[in-house]
Amino acid sequence: MELLWTVLKDLLTPENGWSVQLVVRIALSTLLLFGYIIVLARTFGARTFATFTSYDFLTNVAAGSLVASAILGKSIVESSLSLLVLVGVQATVSAISARSERAQEFFDNGPVVLVERGQIRREAMRRARVSDAILSEELRRAGVNSVGGVAFAVLESGGRISVLHEPEEGSISRAIQPTSRGK
Repeated sequence: MELLWTVLKDLLTPENGWSVQLVVRIALSTLLLFGYIIVLARTFGARTFATFTSYDFLTNVAAGSLVASAILGKSIVESSLSLLVLVGVQATVSAISARSERAQEFFDNGPVVLVERGQIRREAMRRARVSDAILSEELRRAGVNSVGGVAFAVLESGGRISVLHEPEEGSISRAIQPTSRGK
């Protein structure tokens, strides 16, 4: 029991022990970085910390790591500068991708059609590494009772699966019909 207590105490004690200075430094660096992130998001736009694409997701993971390093490190300057560069690169890539289809194809994963007009596309699922269990879960989440009632199930570039039901009347607008680079 004494061994468990010793290990627990070590786990809950900072490297150089607890001090008022440590607590104030962590609290202040967290507040400063929180404000800094708000400024970055307002300056670079709503997409800055969104996860529309896999590139956006990776940017957010890297940003989270930089923020944690800054909060727990000695100085927030290096991580803050790195975060500024990362957000600037992300904004540049997003802007270029929005204007150029070639850039979008380079930086973003294209959508992959997993179900088309009630037919499961097994080869597309295999290439996208989507299991039957994951597809079934997303179809249930979309309120689908039968795959036959699905017009399209699409693995989007951000990793979500969108499900479009077969319309009762008319057809699905061409504007939202998926175009798949992963066919």
